[in-house]
Amino acid sequence: MALQSLPLRFLLALASLLSAHGQEEFFNIQIVPQGTEMCRRPQWDSRIQLVPDQINYKKNEEVMLSCPEGFQPSFTLVKCSSEVQSLSGGKPVYRELWTGRNSQGAWVRIRSSVECSEVLQVDHETFEISSTSIKLKWTCRFPDACQGMRAMCQLAVPSSPPCEAEEVNAEQMLHGQEGTFTCSPLQPFTEYSVTIHLPPNTTLFSWFFTTQETVPDKPEQLWLDPDRGSLRWSAPPSCNGELIGYQLSITARNAGDSSVLETQRLRLDGSVTEHRLPEHSPGSSYAVMIQGLTAAGAGAALTREFHSNSSSDTPHPQTISCRGARDIAPSQGTAVLPLRPIARASEA
Repeated sequence: MALQSLPLRFLLALASLLSAHGQEEFFNIQIVPQGTEMCRRPQWDSRIQLVPDQINYKKNEEVMLSCPEGFQPSFTLVKCSSEVQSLSGGKPVYRELWTGRNSQGAWVRIRSSVECSEVLQVDHETFEISSTSIKLKWTCRFPDACQGMRAMCQLAVPSSPPCEAEEVNAEQMLHGQEGTFTCSPLQPFTEYSVTIHLPPNTTLFSWFFTTQETVPDKPEQLWLDPDRGSLRWSAPPSCNGELIGYQLSITARNAGDSSVLETQRLRLDGSVTEHRLPEHSPGSSYAVMIQGLTAAGAGAALTREFHSNSSSDTPHPQTISCRGARDIAPSQGTAVLPLRPIARASEA
């Protein structure tokens, strides 16, 4: 009798050992009474939709699995099944399990929880963004689900003056299980959107990119304000990047021998559009160079040369004089100013 029970004891010990090392099958295996022909609803990813959606399933009943848009379950078709776990009193004890149909059409045992995974993976750390292009790497985890996949690049918002960018409608069919998508040529410091989708309207990936800055254009105007004795300029448009400052160089020279009187090299804030010239003798010349600055560096230089007015540049008639307030006598609240006519210059 003891010999007859030896195989049973061996099977029970083996079943216990397998059970102790088979915890990865917790989601798929339940011990059921002898003769049970049912499986309970599996406790998988809560996002998975089952069709039909039931509490219990009959043995060999097939169930369709699906996930939200852009995601895919590791198996799309599963089936209720069972196997002998152990013997009790000489009778088999069954446990339920689920099998799934793989890409080759074979039914295989599901050994872990079925989860919803992204169909398409785009590694954000591999983005390559320059001032004129955007490049990204993609991987399709379920090649059968990526048939007809397309990538598209376009302006995120319409451009407007003075920074008008050409509309980009770059669209490309993506093939295989992995690859790259490049969008070019693009405008610097401009926002674009990149989308990867499946027809008719399933979006797998969507992202907004801003191209890198480049050096700015030269300031549009540079002139001398004689009333204030200062340089003034017009800021260049921020089409190539955010204007963070200016590099200003001023060289003052003597009117007689052109010797250098003074040199200034300044870094000014981007909000500044005026700088006072150093004061020197009348007739001195000033060579001025100004460049805009962005994070990418200094842009093209605008150069000008100016001359300070000499005493003879703006002659005043000898008959004109100025009076102070103390020279004006009040007369019933009215200021009386003595005036003197100025003779006109004879016409040629």
